[in-house]
This record gives sequence, structure tokens and C-alpha cells, in this order.
Amino acid sequence: MTKEVIIKAATIEEALAQGADQLGVEEAVCTYEVMEAPKKLFSSKLKYAVLKVTAEVAEVNKPAEFQMTESVEEPESALSSAEEKKITVAKEYLSSILAAMGIENVNLNVETSEDGAVITFEGEDIAVLIGHHGETLDALQYLVALACNRVDGEYFRITLDCGNYREKREETLKALAARIAAKVKRTGRSQLLEPMNPYERRIIHAVVSEIPGVFSKSKGEEPNRRVVILSETPKPRNNNNRRGGRSNGGYQKKSYQNKPERTMEDILKDEFRKKEESAELYSKIEL
Repeated sequence: MTKEVIIKAATIEEALAQGADQLGVEEAVCTYEVMEAPKKLFSSKLKYAVLKVTAEVAEVNKPAEFQMTESVEEPESALSSAEEKKITVAKEYLSSILAAMGIENVNLNVETSEDGAVITFEGEDIAVLIGHHGETLDALQYLVALACNRVDGEYFRITLDCGNYREKREETLKALAARIAAKVKRTGRSQLLEPMNPYERRIIHAVVSEIPGVFSKSKGEEPNRRVVILSETPKPRNNNNRRGGRSNGGYQKKSYQNKPERTMEDILKDEFRKKEESAELYSKIEL
């Protein structure tokens, strides 16, 4: 079984070692992808390396008592006739879409639960069904939900998955939320993420809610609704260093430099003017 983890460490070597340790395998059997390379920033701070570490991990056998409980398949009667019909309609609808797209030899594996059903695409050349950030998969899921819930009965949730994409996307979003939240907490500046669907926004909110010093909220309208991560102690922006600002005294210094030198005649005129002003103030005497 293939598993992957996302690790942040000071160096690529440390991140690979931590990833192998979490997966419980040797480093030699791991493959990794450098998502962010480490480097020294101008502020003498270190930008950490972020690695996606992948390895084949053997499944651990569970105790017999748990195996007996989980190996018992739910009887067909666990689903109502309306729910079974909804699943049938969903599979037929998806099969027609796959045929129109020219995608053949794809199996539709259905797993049911109390919350609904998960339909997984299994076969070759099915990556096209995912799309950019799962947009195609989400669109198909929305259409299938509309088609199957036209059947009489209560609303039945249908979730589509392809190549274990949902789990991988969730791990990526959790790592993204933790990384952005750490940046917001350090700088005090809010960060606006890319548009996401409600399910992905809930993942971001859940991660941020567990990190002290930051919080998140959604803004905008669907389908461009985004998550913004904010600091609980935001830092004000410093505008004192703007070019041409009054705080640097640039204009005052320039005015003094350009002022011509005063002559003796100018000084005498100023003294005479001051005496005249003084005379005006005190020349009138009240009796």
C-alpha cells in the first residue's frame, strides 16, 4: 500500500529521515518530491525544506476480534430500495458520461455507509477525470448528485473518488493550512487563499482552529469563495519609510539648503519691523 507524508525540516536530508521514520520504512525505499527548498533569508531566518515523502508500506494485520467485526459485510437489505435505485441511477449516469468521453475499461467501485456512498473510478487513463485541483471530479459529483436524487426518497450523498485523490488532496490542504497559518502568526499579516469548494474550506478551517494565535474565515461568493487566515494580534503597516514622506525631513533639509544667505541690510530691516510691531502693541494706553 502506497503512503505519503509531507514533512518540514531545516534540510532535505532531515525531512527525508523524518518522513521515513513516520512511514516506518528505511530511507532507501522512499521517494520524495521537494515542494519547497531550504534557503537563508535576508533577515537571517531560515526557510525550511518541505518534502513529500512516499513509500510502499505493508499493511498491518489487525487483531482477530477486529477482523471479525470488519469482515462482516452489510446485508443488501441495509440499503432501502430507494437508495439502491439511486446508486443504480448514479452508475448508469456515470457510465454514459465515460462513454461520451471515450474512456473505456473503467470499473465503478461502490462503498456504502450511513452518510451515503463513495463511487471510485478504477482503471487506466482516468487521471483526466480529476482535473485541476479536482475541479472535474467535483463537477461530475455535483451532476451525479442531481441525477440520482431525482428518484423519490430522502437526499442521498454521492461522493466520487479517483486514484485516492480525495485523501491526497486532504493531506496537501492540511499542510498548506499549517504553513500559511505559521506565516500569518509570524508576520501578523493576513493571507488570502485560492478559491475552494465548501469541503476543502472546512479542512482549512479545522486545521487553523487548532493553531493558537490565528483564525480563519470565508469571504466572497461561490464559486470564488475563499478562506482568509488572520492573526489575532495583527501588526500595523509602517509607512514611515515611504519616499517623499514628511517623517524623513527631506523637504525641510532641502528648503534650508536652497535658502539664500542674509545680508546686513536684511537683518536691519527685520529689527526695524520688530520694533514697529512692538510700538503698535504698546502705543495705545488705556486711562
